[in-house]
Formats: sequence, structure tokens, C-alpha cells
Amino acid sequence: MPGHVDKNMMPPMPDMKGANMQPSGMDQMRGGMPPEAKANLMRPSEEMTAVLMARLAGMSPEELRMLDKAITPETARILIKLLPELAELINAVSGEGQPMQEEMGALSNMG
Repeated sequence: MPGHVDKNMMPPMPDMKGANMQPSGMDQMRGGMPPEAKANLMRPSEEMTAVLMARLAGMSPEELRMLDKAITPETARILIKLLPELAELINAVSGEGQPMQEEMGALSNMG
């Protein structure tokens, strides 16, 4: 009979011993990393900064405007946690030491 499943036809369930979830790589990274290693992770890379600046320089004015609209001061703070190099880029674009203006995007002076 189509659509009918006989319990005897189903494959046996696999052994679930040891199937408890192990900590993910992110969990292990957060907890098991010494403080100096965490600090090194957040240190901006000069090479990465140069690559990001070159990529920005290759963007059209329209692309820069779109990026500027997407990167608000609020999102920039979060993105800087992911890419600390962005802080240097934003400072270079906005003028060293000047804070981001709340009503403008992070890259408002570029292009």
C-alpha cells in the first residue's frame, strides 16, 4: 500500500552514546584562550588595513555612498569588534581623532 510504512521495514536507530553536543569552536575559543592571545586577536593588522583601504579606493562613488548608508555609527562599533582595522580606516577617512558624526555614516568623508 503506497504511503504506508511498516515498522519492520524501517532501519534500526543508531547508537546515540556520545551524541551529547560538544562545545563549539567559538565556545572553546572564548573560554580557553589566554588574555594575551585575545588581545592579539583584537590588534589591527597593517596588511589587512592596507588591503581594505585598497578595496575602498577601487569602489565607485555610488558604491561608497551605499556603504556609507549601511555603516552607521552604531553598526560601525559592532563591525570594529569583528574587524579592528575598520577603526583605523574610519579615522583615516573622517580625519584622525575626530569622532564619527551621529547623523552621518562611518565613511561619509570618502569619495
